[in-house]
Amino acid sequence: MIAAEQLVAHRGYQAKYPENTILSLSQAILQGAVMVELDVQFSADKLPVIYHDTDLKRVSGCSGSLLQSPRYRLIELSAFEPQRFGEQFIEEKISPLESLVGLLRNNPKVTAFVELKEESIAHCGRKLIYTRVQNILQPVSAQVVIMSFDYQLALEARRANWPRVGVVLKQWQDLEHPQVIEARPDFIYTDYHIIPDLYDLRNSPALADTKLVAYEVGNKALAQQLLQRGVDILETFEIESLLTG
Repeated sequence: MIAAEQLVAHRGYQAKYPENTILSLSQAILQGAVMVELDVQFSADKLPVIYHDTDLKRVSGCSGSLLQSPRYRLIELSAFEPQRFGEQFIEEKISPLESLVGLLRNNPKVTAFVELKEESIAHCGRKLIYTRVQNILQPVSAQVVIMSFDYQLALEARRANWPRVGVVLKQWQDLEHPQVIEARPDFIYTDYHIIPDLYDLRNSPALADTKLVAYEVGNKALAQQLLQRGVDILETFEIESLLTG
């Protein structure tokens, strides 16, 4: 049996609902998730929305760049993943990051991993990105882990005393990256494929004071294998199937 505390719902309940929507996040929580992950990009006017891609085609079914669109227009667009779901969820809209505050206030036992995307960091700069996210999420800061593939941003979040910080490894060797070490991440995310077969996860000094989160894990056999090796938490699109049975 895999416990809820060992699972992160990747982009919410992505297997059955459009990713990175309040609907998807809420449904993951209804299924028993106590940890959810979401992605944040920034609009042309440098305001945050919950979204993974910079191209609007896959999730919103329209041409254009999120980075070049003002937020007031983005939040009028559907986030319905038409290739997967047709028009079933066409009423679901792109959410501003502020929507997360209400969701977490209504679910005080839930932790949200908020991944700040590198494209938006290049678009806006780290200082603006972090400052705006911090200001918005401060009311629920105890429930939020700020994380990124951008190690410098994670380090700046640590220096600013954000309660919990995470990094997403670009390569396994980056466990020894100076910025990763200095950031002292509470959580280290990694693609499970890049964990070396012979690496001793349970006795690694680099992992002694952090939780290792492996993604993307879609079935119970793999999940159990990784947990037995010493992975602490699994990120999955299949939150319901891994929580049941």
